[in-house]
Amino acid sequence: MTTPFVRVCVLSIASIALSSAACSGASSGAGDTGPSSSTSSGGTAGSSSGSAGSSSGHVGSSSGSGGSSSGSTSGGGSGGSSGGGGTGDAGTGSSSGGSSGSSSGSSSGSSSGGGDGGPGGWWVPSNATPSHYHWQLSTKVVVPADVVPGQGLVVYDIDGENNDAATVAALHALGPDVKVVCYVDVGTYENYRSDASSFPASVLGASNGWPGEQWLDVRQQSILLPIMKNRFVDWCVNKGFDAIEPDNLDAWTNSSGFPLTEADNLSYDTAVAALAHSLNMSIGLKNLPGNSATLEPSFDWALDEQCTEYSECDNYKTSFLAHGKAVWDVEYSKAPDCAAAGAMHMNAQQRDLNLVGPADSGYVYKPCIADSQTTW
Repeated sequence: MTTPFVRVCVLSIASIALSSAACSGASSGAGDTGPSSSTSSGGTAGSSSGSAGSSSGHVGSSSGSGGSSSGSTSGGGSGGSSGGGGTGDAGTGSSSGGSSGSSSGSSSGSSSGGGDGGPGGWWVPSNATPSHYHWQLSTKVVVPADVVPGQGLVVYDIDGENNDAATVAALHALGPDVKVVCYVDVGTYENYRSDASSFPASVLGASNGWPGEQWLDVRQQSILLPIMKNRFVDWCVNKGFDAIEPDNLDAWTNSSGFPLTEADNLSYDTAVAALAHSLNMSIGLKNLPGNSATLEPSFDWALDEQCTEYSECDNYKTSFLAHGKAVWDVEYSKAPDCAAAGAMHMNAQQRDLNLVGPADSGYVYKPCIADSQTTW
């Protein structure tokens, strides 16, 4: 099914400098995220396969804005050697391999973590027990101000470029069951990123509705994948992250400026996942519930926005959840269906649209499972 149109706007710490009128959307579906130091995310997306879109925004490196249509976001990082019990699937079906891809790797995130390891030892979180997910993209993380105490697996999902290795290490130091996910946009160009000059004009498409951002021609994998590898290594592996959250995996559902097909995009998505695994890093699927059965073998966990609101959560029951992999559902305008989520062992919560930190004004965090709870 195609989700009805909704406009979601996520603002960063400097968003007041830009007009909220920038919240424009593409077609149908919920909005997606776009990192930025000014405004971030929002937008729309709707997939013929019934995907939801994303709506989180996050800090960009210099100036610019964020947000856009469709979207996905996933976190990434080094992945270490995983560990800790659980029934997480071992990342079957995805190409793996490789060493950490960096001398600094992610040794800090390798013990425990609520899941079995993938073929290369990366983290694959299990849904056998609840995990507590903290998503902060509009502001940089400050420890301990932005720390939420919890028991069992605790996950912090933060911007990869704009948070440093010391922050990642400080989060890991909170306990052996803390994992840190690295946000990286893999589907749109952002002119405010430090590596913006790496993208040739030939891969830049239509605006996704937000200043400074354009869709990428994901058919040109020979150009894009080396750029993404550099991001994964420099922003995620070298800083000690455990996993990658790749954003904007669904350009074909939007007016990208290119004649992209679903097959084109899914080929790129699986190549991005394989790239993360070649660096021994965990990677999640952001949104795309209608494609979750096809993509599950290539990804280690899933993050969905508003699958309760758009009646799409059941897609994960027969894909990721059926294979023991963790799924996080984040709702904004309405509370999640906690009874249904708990019954299928899906982690669900309601958050503020801006995805700010606990110390920031407007912070909303209402999880179905209390952070002190370790069983369903």
